[in-house]
Amino acid sequence: MLVRSDFPVADALALLGKHEIEAALLVPTPTGLDKSIMDATSALREYLEQRDYHDFAAQPQGGTHKVLRDVFFVRPTSLEKSRVSLYRPPTKNGDPRIWLGAATRANAAAFNLLALTVVNDTLYVLNMSDADVRASIDDAASPFRRIVDANRKTPGAVSELLEKLRGISARGFIATLRPGDTGVGMTLETLLGITANSKQAPDYKGIELKAKRSGRGGNGNRSTLFSKVPTWKLSPVGDALGLLRRRGYTDADGRLALYHTLRGTKPNSLGLMLEIDAEQDWLKQVHVDPETGKKQHDVTWEIPVLKNDLAAKHKETFWIQAKCRGKGNCEEFHYVAVQHTRGPMVGNLPALIEAGVITVDYALHYTGTRARDHGYLFKIHPSDLAALFPPPVFHDLS
Repeated sequence: MLVRSDFPVADALALLGKHEIEAALLVPTPTGLDKSIMDATSALREYLEQRDYHDFAAQPQGGTHKVLRDVFFVRPTSLEKSRVSLYRPPTKNGDPRIWLGAATRANAAAFNLLALTVVNDTLYVLNMSDADVRASIDDAASPFRRIVDANRKTPGAVSELLEKLRGISARGFIATLRPGDTGVGMTLETLLGITANSKQAPDYKGIELKAKRSGRGGNGNRSTLFSKVPTWKLSPVGDALGLLRRRGYTDADGRLALYHTLRGTKPNSLGLMLEIDAEQDWLKQVHVDPETGKKQHDVTWEIPVLKNDLAAKHKETFWIQAKCRGKGNCEEFHYVAVQHTRGPMVGNLPALIEAGVITVDYALHYTGTRARDHGYLFKIHPSDLAALFPPPVFHDLS
């Protein structure tokens, strides 16, 4: 349903992330708005449980087990109190529902993007489609911002790594130690004394390093967040070779290959796209028939596993910018700036995939004896980092 939002999901998450606000997103339909009743999506259920606000899984069905609590709709200069009802109806499977009271109709229209966030065990609803509400999030004097600021965490120090990076930056342009795209990162890691390995752990004492070129289109490239092999036992193709045989093509070198970007918003030229399965809590890669629109499920990732990997990989990350000159073996880098992020808001991951902000790259081919992959790469554009991380800290290394 997020794809029907009348306000960009990534923009909303970026604004919330700027003030370290993690939220679950809902988009009311005309029917849902008229009744003020909406499905409690898997993302909302997970968010409320993580915040120790409500556990739908432990709630019995029926009206006698309904939970009523106060909720506040965020207005530009005030907070409008209402009541929230969290329940599982006795019919069918007791699919979880949330009712936000008559105040919903006064504060939202159909297909508006609503952000639900818990602060100090209290639920707040923000209509991210309302420009005045968005402006109030940036206003330190607004009632909601005063509550948020009182609960903000203080970021930690990373002075040791910054000192080393400033020393490297002071050397000016440094010749690459490896030609090609990976040279900018490999050269920096070598200068820092980091030995290349295939482990998924962060690079430097718990801090992940992501070096990128600036200029020459460097800022236009997506950054790899992490790589995660699919859960093959839950994937109809069975394994990487099965995926190649079903969806691969013959490349310029005559190999069976599959090098393509997947998005949650639309199929790519091969008909492949990402799809969130909220019931199973899966991310699926499906194939969409261009003539019939029929979908065929190929590959599965478990969303809780993806969230765990994202949290582990980017507990603390330095996104390092390097000026570059020359080409190939003669390329040189001057590392000039750092964007420091902490603690990804992992609850945003499914929404960002569904909105096409986080993509997945397939990079595999058949060697003649086996399928060789270069990772199943989850990527994001640097300009969208604010939708996934709390406010970054910028450091000029020069």
